[in-house]
Amino acid sequence: MSAPRILSFDIESAGVNALKADLGFVILFGYKWAHEEEAHVITIDRQSLRRFDDKALLRQASAIMAQADLVVGHFASLFDRRFIQGRLLINGLPPIPPTKIRDTCLIARSLATFSSNRLKHLAKILRLSHQKLDNNWPTAWFKVMQGSVRHLNALAKYCKGDVEAVEELYFKLRPFDQPHPRLYPSEKGTTRCAACGGKVAWRGTVPLGENVYRRYQCLTCWRWGRERKALQWANETRPQSLTVRRVPRLRSGGRPESRQPRSARRAPGRLRSERQ
Repeated sequence: MSAPRILSFDIESAGVNALKADLGFVILFGYKWAHEEEAHVITIDRQSLRRFDDKALLRQASAIMAQADLVVGHFASLFDRRFIQGRLLINGLPPIPPTKIRDTCLIARSLATFSSNRLKHLAKILRLSHQKLDNNWPTAWFKVMQGSVRHLNALAKYCKGDVEAVEELYFKLRPFDQPHPRLYPSEKGTTRCAACGGKVAWRGTVPLGENVYRRYQCLTCWRWGRERKALQWANETRPQSLTVRRVPRLRSGGRPESRQPRSARRAPGRLRSERQ
């Protein structure tokens, strides 16, 4: 089985409101495959920038995202991917596939109580080798909207740095990310780490519902996981089904109340007719 293709990405948008897909457009799409050493950036061309037309850029970005087995971004599940989908819908282009996504911002928020979950802060406190660069906000965006290619190229360098920082942050957080999807299925007779595919050491058990599973820790990324198949106990016995008997209700005098079968019950109207 070939290694899964993990894609880290980031976009830069501009417009009247660069946070809304109907009021802005994509000017940069940065991406990096996990097996590559350097990130890449797709830049909107000058003519398309003047027309606020990101259709050609979106076609290239969609083709790249369609090849990924897992996509990674910072706040990407709430902004970047949704912004791209909105722009695809407006431009009449096909949707991107519903690929599993790992959002480093939401992962950090769920596993720790940091004072900030912004990419710049996380890269600093975790001492990542790739730090978030200065983006010269908002001057650079205003210049790009005026058609400045020089400022657009400067933003492309900033976007590239973001992608590299996001990828490094993802690998830093992955051992703590318990909901991470399984990328490496276990082969017959061999269990591998679901996230990185490394060898594991069995350490304890995990009770889940009525079953118990063997627990392991990866020897490569140190992530914890469990076996997919529940343990089979040698002396396992199933409890026999119990017969529940109805307890009769007691009258005021302490005697059990007699209950007639449904077929013997008569409607009150019929009883009155019989008395006549």
